[in-house]
Amino acid sequence: MEDLTWATIIPLIGGSAIGCFEATKKKPEYHLSYSAFNKNEEHLTSYWKDVPRVVLDEGNLIPNKQIDFVNSVCPCAGLSQLNQSQDRNVRESRNYWMYEAAKRVLGEVQPRVYWGENAPALFTKSGEYVREKLWLIAKQYGYSFSLYRTSTFKHGIPQKRLRTFYFFWKSDTPPILNWYDRECKNLKEYLDEVPQGCTHDDEHNIKNIFEEYPSYGFLLNKHNLSHEDFIQKFKINDSLHTAIRKHNMFDECIEWLKENHQDSKELKKLKHAKDKILAGKSFMDCSPTFFSGDYSNAIVGRTLNSMVHPKECRGMSYRELMHMMGLPFDFNLQSDNLNHLAQNVPTCTARDMTLEVLKFLNNELQYHHEPFLKQDNVKRKLSTPTVLPSLPLAYQ
Repeated sequence: MEDLTWATIIPLIGGSAIGCFEATKKKPEYHLSYSAFNKNEEHLTSYWKDVPRVVLDEGNLIPNKQIDFVNSVCPCAGLSQLNQSQDRNVRESRNYWMYEAAKRVLGEVQPRVYWGENAPALFTKSGEYVREKLWLIAKQYGYSFSLYRTSTFKHGIPQKRLRTFYFFWKSDTPPILNWYDRECKNLKEYLDEVPQGCTHDDEHNIKNIFEEYPSYGFLLNKHNLSHEDFIQKFKINDSLHTAIRKHNMFDECIEWLKENHQDSKELKKLKHAKDKILAGKSFMDCSPTFFSGDYSNAIVGRTLNSMVHPKECRGMSYRELMHMMGLPFDFNLQSDNLNHLAQNVPTCTARDMTLEVLKFLNNELQYHHEPFLKQDNVKRKLSTPTVLPSLPLAYQ
C-alpha cells in the first residue's frame, strides 16, 4: 500500500512503532502523546527526529489527515501481576491511559484499525473488567473488537514474553488473524548477533559479578567449572541464591563467605535469607539470574537488572538487552533508565501484528461471525465471550 498512513499514540520507548515500520517500510505520520511520557519517549523521538510528536495535554490539535491505523503501548499498571489491587476503582484508575487513548483515537482520528499491546492478564479472567470496557468503547464508536495472545519466541526472538494485543476494527465483525510460530535462534546464538563495538556494548546491568556476588565464585570453585559449563551442567534457569538453596548449599556458602569475604554485603543478605527460610517464609531474591535453555524469561524490571550472559561470565550489556527487544543496532538510549526497555514491545511481535493489520486493510482475511473475538496463538485456539456487556459506556 503505497498510500498507507499510520500513526502512534503513547509509543513509549518505541519498540512497537519500529515493528510497525519494519512491516510497512514507512515511518508514522506523527506520534500522539501526553507530557507524562516525555522522558519515556525521548529515545524514539531522538531516533526519528523527522516524525512530529503532538503532546495533547499542551493544547496541541491532532493533525487533520486520514490515517489507516494507529498503534499504542499504553501503560498497563492496572493489569500487571505486581499491581492486582482488590479495589476495582484503584485498578480502573491505573488503566486510565488505555481508555483515554482509545476514546481520542476512535473519536477523533477514526482510523480503520486501532491496536496496542498490554499485559497477559487482559486475556484472562482477571482482565475481564478491562476487556468489557474496551468492548463498550468499541461499540460506542462503531468498531468490532478482538484480542490476540502470544509470546515473543513465537515471532523470532528467544524470550518467553507472554502478552496480549488488542484491536479495534472498523468492521461489523473482527478478522481472524493468522497463527505464528517463526523459527527462533537459541539464546546464545541470538546474542552472538550483537556487533562488537556498537554503542551501549560497554555498559552492563551487573558491573562485576564476583565483587557484587562472591557466592558465585564459591560455586565455580566448588565444582571446578567455567561459567558456561557450570550453567549447562546444572541446567540453571534460576537466580543465584535460589540455585544455592535448591542444591542445599546455603550453610556451606555462608561459611565460605565468612572465611573469604567477611565484609561482603552478600553475606548479610544470605544470613537474612536463611533466617527467613528457617521461619518458614520466603525471601526476596535480587541476585543474578541465569538462563541455560533456549529462551530467557520476559525482559522486565527485575530481569533487566539481574540477567547474566549465558556464555561469558558477566552481566548483560545494555545493547544485548536492547537486542532482546529487537531494537536496531543504531537505536540509542537517551538515559540509563533501563526500566524504559521493559515498558516496550519486542519489534518482532509488533511487526507480525502489523502484517495482520495490513492484510485486513487489503481485505485478505476472513471474518469471524461474532463482534468480539479472542485468539490464543500459544494454544492455537479461538473463543468468544458467552455474554457480551451491554451497559452504557462509563467515562472515567
